[in-house]
Amino acid sequence: MPTRLVALATAAYAAIFAVLGADRYVTFHSGADLGLFTQTIASAFHGFGNTVEGTSHFAYHFSPILYLCAPLLWVVRSALVLVVLQAVATALVAPALYAIARKRTGDVGAAALACIALLYPPLQGVTFTDFHETAFLPATIAWLIWALDARRFGIASVLLALALSIKEDQAIAMTFLGAAACVYFGRRRERAGLVFGAVAIVASVAVFWGYFAIVRPLAGATRVWVPSHFYAWSGYAPARSLVAEIGGRVTYLLEAFVPLAFLPLRSPAIVLALPGLFEVLASREPLMYTMGQHYAAVWVPYMLVAFVLAGARLLSQNAVAGRRWAGAALVLSTLTLAFFSPLHLGHFLRLPDAADAATNAAIERIPSTASVGTYDEIYAHLGFFPQAAIGVRLQPQYVLYDGRYASTAWTQRIFPQIRRDVSGGTYKVVAVQDGVTLLER
Repeated sequence: MPTRLVALATAAYAAIFAVLGADRYVTFHSGADLGLFTQTIASAFHGFGNTVEGTSHFAYHFSPILYLCAPLLWVVRSALVLVVLQAVATALVAPALYAIARKRTGDVGAAALACIALLYPPLQGVTFTDFHETAFLPATIAWLIWALDARRFGIASVLLALALSIKEDQAIAMTFLGAAACVYFGRRRERAGLVFGAVAIVASVAVFWGYFAIVRPLAGATRVWVPSHFYAWSGYAPARSLVAEIGGRVTYLLEAFVPLAFLPLRSPAIVLALPGLFEVLASREPLMYTMGQHYAAVWVPYMLVAFVLAGARLLSQNAVAGRRWAGAALVLSTLTLAFFSPLHLGHFLRLPDAADAATNAAIERIPSTASVGTYDEIYAHLGFFPQAAIGVRLQPQYVLYDGRYASTAWTQRIFPQIRRDVSGGTYKVVAVQDGVTLLER
């Protein structure tokens, strides 16, 4: 029954977030990243690029795992495939946590810990946000740690390769994990584990070097690596006060540890979360250390592994104390989701309306080979339009927008340009329905 409970909770989690993500998508609340990744994956093997980045995605990130998403996306031809994949991928962390915990405590306690983990707000934030390759990290890392714990080094090697294919930052994380494995297995004089740790270090260093020395140049990268702006602490943006810098990071750490009742700190495995936490907390942009973003995926699996390890040990040593700590984590996670949720469901979810139907009807009038200019939420639906882009900088053949839409860039810069182009005769109105306007050049 505990095994069935974990399976049911995993399936329910995936189904619920697939439905929530689908509602966010069909009501035009998904962001630009969903369109970016749809364009990228749809063009796998013939460009692997998108109009936002303006070149191959490999110039920005090393994410060959996205190629595995392509066949399903091509068959279904809808960005909803990526929404469902993200829900399923993150849900699969629970069985791994259950397998790790049941080695140290009873099946019932292990199942309870795995199910509580699914209520962890940062994990749910990673699931509900727009699709990113990092969605594959929680389950991949949790299963990798299970494989190491079970001394299944063949499986661990496959999962190591999978982790290194998700994003270039995992080369650093896997180097750290490999070093930790060398220490852990070296102290126990387990040669196989020590060899795995050494191989992980060598493979990770090779991937990191290969990406920047070989892959990026082959992808056409001719300028500085764009994600480095997250760590440009001078000359990029106005400085923030020391109080704001420290306060934002302290708040983020509290949001990470409080829902789990600080239990991860009771396990040495928490040290594995350090590279991921450093990656987000060292950023000069608060977006990276804001819950509800995909960036948390780099440390969430280690946090949850440390949680179930500490919880399982408590349950086996003192059942009453273990149940109290697990109960505290359950209550705190539930309260966080109820009152401080990183999902912001009230903002992103609603029933589809006439404007949504009008926008879809307008999209159907646009040839898939035409260039289209629009804003983020509509661009998310244009992943199979290779020339769809945000804004009108590229002088697109079509422009599509809802007159009620507002954002800083759209209101202050893009829409005034569209109005000038319409007034000057550059664009004509093709259709207007329920506030949704389609223009043609």
